[in-house]
Parts: sequence; structure tokens; C-alpha cells
Amino acid sequence: MKILDAHNFASARAYLLNEARPLDRALFRYHFEDGTAVAVWQELAAFQNGDGGFGHALEPDVRTPSSSALATGIALRTLAESGAPAEHPMAQDAVSYLKKTLDRQTLTWRVVPADANDYPHAPWWHDEDGSLSATFDAYQVIPRAELVAYLHAFSDLVPEPWLEDMTKAAVLAVDGLPLGGGGGDDLVYALRLAGAEHLSSKNRQLLRRRLREVAPAAVTRDPARWASYSIPPLKLAPSPDSLVADLFPEVIQENLDYVIDTQTAEGYWEPTWDWGGFYPETWPTARDEWRGELTLHNLLSLHAYGRL
Repeated sequence: MKILDAHNFASARAYLLNEARPLDRALFRYHFEDGTAVAVWQELAAFQNGDGGFGHALEPDVRTPSSSALATGIALRTLAESGAPAEHPMAQDAVSYLKKTLDRQTLTWRVVPADANDYPHAPWWHDEDGSLSATFDAYQVIPRAELVAYLHAFSDLVPEPWLEDMTKAAVLAVDGLPLGGGGGDDLVYALRLAGAEHLSSKNRQLLRRRLREVAPAAVTRDPARWASYSIPPLKLAPSPDSLVADLFPEVIQENLDYVIDTQTAEGYWEPTWDWGGFYPETWPTARDEWRGELTLHNLLSLHAYGRL
């Protein structure tokens, strides 16, 4: 079994603390050193807008400063995972933004705002006459499943009947739509919903059945494909307590070896995608931001599986 040795961990640490975004630096210190949640929240605040939502390339492939459901979901996840209480102003404002921007007829959120087209962005986030809604199944899973998951984490801020309706709609979408296409983000979002706090036993069981049914066929098992846009095992099971980690344990171990082998000499990990020539002057900035985020993500998975 391969281990990320002290030298390579130190290289990753140096890269994060010298080159990554301040938010990723604070998260690294929070998870691995003596960093505080307050420091994480202070850096996260730079991405929040006056309407309570988050933007400003918190998701590096979407560069609009405007608030989006996509970025607000990332922010709520960061707040929840760093132990922010429901009374934290950033959480309160983010939930308020989601309540105001919900489409009441469809019970969904548009994933990114219309003005995302006006700023540099990855081609899959481009909207042409409603193409984005078609690509993302009318937003029934992405971004809704993750947003509902973290609304459960901050359930004191939302009316219980409203959250029940949102949860029911999200669960039914996960159960009824094809999952696991493209890079598997829909499965990742659905897995976060399945792990939500205070989810009813009925909804948890339904999600568990559906996701354990889909994940084994969706996961990319061929290591030769992990260097391209795919669904590597660690994407679905970033830690051993993942809902689906027990379904493909051998290939998870192979994926961990692969992660260790693909760290660059500079200490970071590269994204497995690019913008395909879109906005060539901006992609290097987004790529560098992804390097920091992916380096932190890989260190957390290696730590969770005892590979540090």
C-alpha cells in the first residue's frame, strides 16, 4: 500500500500555503493544523454578495461576480463542514438568498445566473436559448440536491413544511432521473443529500437504494481513464464512511495509489479538464485555483483512508 510520505506532504503543504487561494489555505490549516473555523469564515466572506448569495468565482469555472445557486451551495457546504451555527450571519444571508431565488413553480434554482455568459466560464456553463436547463435536467438534481442537503444542516432557518416539500421533490428527482452521466456530479450531489442531517428514514432509505444501485455501474474502474474527465472512485467515495465506499473497495485502493503517483513535483494535483480553448487568457487563473482546491481535496481523502 502506497503512502504519501512526509516529503510529498510537505510539498503539498507548501504549495497550498504559498500558491492556493486564501480560502483553501485557511481550510488546509483548519483540517490539518491549528487553524480556526473563524479564519475559514473570514476568507469565505470575500465571495458573498449583498443579496446573501455567493459568487466571485468561488466555483473557479464560473467567473461572474453575481450570486449563483452553484456557488451558494459550495459556501453552505463550507460553513456546515466547518461547524458554523445557524445564527451565523453568512449562513442566514445565504439561506435568505435561496428562499428569495427559488422558482416556486418548479421548486428548483437556476444553477448559474444569466450573466454567467458575460464573464469567462467553462463551455459547459454556457447557456444558449435554455441549453443549460436541458443539460442539467431542469436543475432537478444539480444544484437542488446539494442545496437541500445543506438547508437541512441549517434547518432552523427555514420552515419545516417548506423544507419537507423541497426534500420530497429532490428525492423524487434522484429516484426518477438517469444518474451518473458526464463527470458524475449529479451522483455527488445526490450522495450529499443522502447524508443530510435530519433526513427522514423513508427518504434516506430511498436515496440509499437508488445510489447504491447506480454507483457501481457509473464509477470509472479503468485507471487509464482517470486522467480524463471521468468518475474516479474517490469522487463518489472520498472517505471510507461514504454511502457507496463498500461497493468497490479494491478500485478505491487503486485510485488512492493513483492519486499518490500523480502528484506533481511542485506538490499540487492538476485538474483533469480544461476549457477547450474557451477564454485562453483566463483559464490559467481558473486552473491555478483548481490546483489548490484539488490538492486540499486529495489530501483530505488520503488522510481519511490512512494514506498519509
